[in-house]
Amino acid sequence: MGSGSRIDHQHHLVATTAVGLTIEAPAERVDLIPEGQRELIDQALAIQARWEANNGRASLEEAMEYWGLRDRLRLEHDLWNGHGLIQDAEREDVQDQDSPGFPPRATEPPADIPVQRAAAQQVLDEVAAEHSAAAALQVQARDRWPDEREVSFVEDFEAFRQIHDAAWDRELRGEEAVPYLLEDATGGLGAREGGRGFGVEIEFVTDGDYDDQEEALRAIGRDLHEAGLARDSRQHGYHSQAAAGYTDAPNAWRLEDDCTVAGEIVSPILYDEPQTWQNLATVCEIVRRHGGGASERTGGHVHVGLHDYDHDVANHTRLMQMYDHYEDVLFRLAANRIAPDSAHRGTEWCEPNFVPTGGYRSLSEVQRNGHGLAVNLSAAHGRRSDHGEFRLWDGSVDPAVIQAQINLSLGMVNAAVRGGRHRQDWGPDHRLSVGELETNSLHFRQFADEIFHRRAQMQQAASLYAVTRWQQPESQGW
Repeated sequence: MGSGSRIDHQHHLVATTAVGLTIEAPAERVDLIPEGQRELIDQALAIQARWEANNGRASLEEAMEYWGLRDRLRLEHDLWNGHGLIQDAEREDVQDQDSPGFPPRATEPPADIPVQRAAAQQVLDEVAAEHSAAAALQVQARDRWPDEREVSFVEDFEAFRQIHDAAWDRELRGEEAVPYLLEDATGGLGAREGGRGFGVEIEFVTDGDYDDQEEALRAIGRDLHEAGLARDSRQHGYHSQAAAGYTDAPNAWRLEDDCTVAGEIVSPILYDEPQTWQNLATVCEIVRRHGGGASERTGGHVHVGLHDYDHDVANHTRLMQMYDHYEDVLFRLAANRIAPDSAHRGTEWCEPNFVPTGGYRSLSEVQRNGHGLAVNLSAAHGRRSDHGEFRLWDGSVDPAVIQAQINLSLGMVNAAVRGGRHRQDWGPDHRLSVGELETNSLHFRQFADEIFHRRAQMQQAASLYAVTRWQQPESQGW
């Protein structure tokens, strides 16, 4: 499948598969052990090794630590035997008063322990190989970032102002304010080779009553199929793409049900190629042709691969600290500019994330940034199949706005792996003086400089900035 990447959009997987790395072990006996579970097992095995080296004796501290690990395996992972890696008796069977509370090891371990250890070692070997690959990809990401950028909005305010005012003027003339790019739209961030796979979910509403909506949905499904974008004309069930399997085939767009809106269209795996952007434009045109559009209820979700984030919690911390620092900028850029008062749809389905001041201590903490938050990292397991979901974006059927949202999401993910909250004037939207604009836009310009270096992507983001407004903190639950 191209470069070996795949995306799961709803419990959505985006990753580059590990070439040549396989696990050969009985499927019914081997699990890919979650990081937290594996850490507990490794710690318990280390205590057992020290115990065996000391002729079966352990200190009180070791005994307490061991039983604490056992209890966590039982309570947190529902494991009573640690996948065969930990075999012991129960507390009440212990008679050795010199090792209080520490269970004696069976003289002959169960016959399947060597097989289980070998299978577990294969998993650990694969993790090590993926870690090495991820580290190489991180070096590549840093090497690809040029020493000199094409433009800096912080250093060259005039360049930003000209882009900003041109977008504003286009908006006033009724023209498309945000430019749409067909070639190298992501500056390499979403390239099939060396970039990240991504995917989108486009929610929409339709005009009229229930019968009108049903007719519009049938027409949208039919036109998607006839345009060669979908494999059939049906409206499938909610999250049905996950069961069907994901592919980068251009005809794998799918119309799905969503109880909060008329429907949503789920993309296949996408890469920065002309066909991707032509297809996205066609999808949006089909929706609009049949009365579909964005409203104050619709959301747009962008999924981006984290295949090089690995088990390095620092990568995830940098991403979420960047989100936290630029949260006001992001919610401004996320707002549907054609909604009443240009207001964001609210945070019922994209609540602002809480980011601990000191960062995350483990991937299990990262995963608490789950579904329903502005940035969903529940699929962060330290594997090449990891992805992040940016849920804060409002829905749109303007392909240029969706493309800008994709670019912003890709830019943040890439900037984080390269490795004081701010508030603006929340007053009414109006054309600012040059001095006001320079002060008011500083945080956005800093953000753009941090995630982009190509002028085209910065121009697109600045145009979106020009036609949106700052959001009221209380409306976001901040």
